Amino acid sequence: MTDLRGLVGDMASALAGTGVAVLQGCHRPGAGSSLHTFDAAGRSAFADTGFAVHDLLRRVDEVLRPDGEGRPIVVELARDEAGRAELRYTFDLPTVAPVRLVLDPDYRHPNHPASPMPAPPGAAVTDRPTDPEVLATIRALVAEFALGYTRKTGRTPDFGAGHSEEEIRAAEAAMGLRLPEDLRALYRTVSDDEEYGLLGAGALLSLDSVVAEYLSGKPGTGLGSDDLFAVFPVVYEAYPPGRVRRVSRNDWWVEVGTDWGGNYCAVDLDPGPQGTSGQIIQYGRDFYGPVGYTAESVTAALHDRLAVLRDDGTPRRASIHPQYSHSEQVGERRVADVVAGLDVQELYLNDGGRLNLAELAPLRHLRSVSINRATAVTASLPSGVPIEWLSIDAAEIDLPPLGGHPTLWGLKLASRSPVAIAALAGLPALAHLDLSGADVSDLHRVAELPGLRVLELNLAQWREWVGAVHCRPGWRPQR
Repeated sequence: MTDLRGLVGDMASALAGTGVAVLQGCHRPGAGSSLHTFDAAGRSAFADTGFAVHDLLRRVDEVLRPDGEGRPIVVELARDEAGRAELRYTFDLPTVAPVRLVLDPDYRHPNHPASPMPAPPGAAVTDRPTDPEVLATIRALVAEFALGYTRKTGRTPDFGAGHSEEEIRAAEAAMGLRLPEDLRALYRTVSDDEEYGLLGAGALLSLDSVVAEYLSGKPGTGLGSDDLFAVFPVVYEAYPPGRVRRVSRNDWWVEVGTDWGGNYCAVDLDPGPQGTSGQIIQYGRDFYGPVGYTAESVTAALHDRLAVLRDDGTPRRASIHPQYSHSEQVGERRVADVVAGLDVQELYLNDGGRLNLAELAPLRHLRSVSINRATAVTASLPSGVPIEWLSIDAAEIDLPPLGGHPTLWGLKLASRSPVAIAALAGLPALAHLDLSGADVSDLHRVAELPGLRVLELNLAQWREWVGAVHCRPGWRPQR
């Protein structure tokens, strides 16, 4: 067996004269390796070692890997000025940088529900046939669409023969839910809509595709990543407010349509307090922020589609999706002047001078604020504004005015002057804290944040934190 001590010495020798104090590496057998190097202060440091260290890491892996172990190995080599080196390793981390160690895999950020979710009223599978009145209405609407389409294009649409009650019940049994009555009626009437776009928001998927999509992975569908370290973790409110639940995913969103260009529509069986079971929502490539609310039902969507097809002046509902996000170069202006007249849920204030966040008070629907490259920020968030995520990048940050803001659960700080975080203990909802870009004068006070569930630090901060006398046991790295 290759001598591990000799390999560690060779790795340390390869880094001699480079200014590198810490090397972190990850090796996956058959897939290669990655390396990250840092100086004694925890800053990134460059080391031109070619492939030598990669090869040494591969050989270290051969020595340390137990039989049957398929996970990547993550190593850390720390060397001092005298050239002494110490190697640590683990198979419990999936990556080396950024290192992410999840101790509670069941934790979810607010409005990111896990599956299974409680069944909403009326979602249970039954043997009840499709309502005959609803079926007659849908058949009449589809027939009118076919006539209008033929008149416009000279071609008669071929929708197929539709499905039997038995076929629809079998699909529902596979998914564990009952489809909305008018959607059942539509599938009783048609079986193929790849070209014609009966729903307006997209072509109706085949019944088999609906089942396959619903059962692919978790039940239902979602808007994007539920990762604890997602770049955009806040879930925004769809318009009109109250129609769609403000969640990142839902077991009871059933994907039923697509525009074949990366956008999708679903029937929502679990609506918000002002919504309707069976309403149609949209999401996908062209939807940033909240989902799009399309229609209160399949029937309403068909009526809207017919109004477009007629093109005879028949009134049709406007599809309104107000601006949810705004970005502004601030300069020396006050925050109040920048946000005057705005009503958004997400705000970016860039390259400002001295900013006082109390002036965000008029934005009654604001949920996420990012301050980038400011001179100084007074973090006096108005308690009446439902902000959930605040990111501040400034030369100076005054945190005490943040006080006990009731809804703020995510905070990211980057500063060029020391920041004291003692005031954060007054934030009742704080769950996610990123200090990796900040100069923190009292890092040990992280232990005084009882509700904290996600902590992001840079390498030097983690070293300080691990060695802190007052470190809360639940936050000590566990292996």
